[in-house]
Amino acid sequence: MNRFGNYMLIVGLFITIVGLIFGFGFMFADKDELAKFFLMAVPLGFLVTFAGLSTTVLFSSRDSDQ
Repeated sequence: MNRFGNYMLIVGLFITIVGLIFGFGFMFADKDELAKFFLMAVPLGFLVTFAGLSTTVLFSSRDSDQ
């Protein structure tokens, strides 16, 4: 489960960064529909990132478990 959380964290960061870069890029290029699509992906990426971080923290091994 810890590995799944790490993958979710990476995927969420990727979605967030790509959404921000392409969203603002299309916004400054006056392509509003594409800008909306990519900027709406940013909250989804943040949600996946937060879920991955929470999963990683909850299921990581601790010193008291050994």
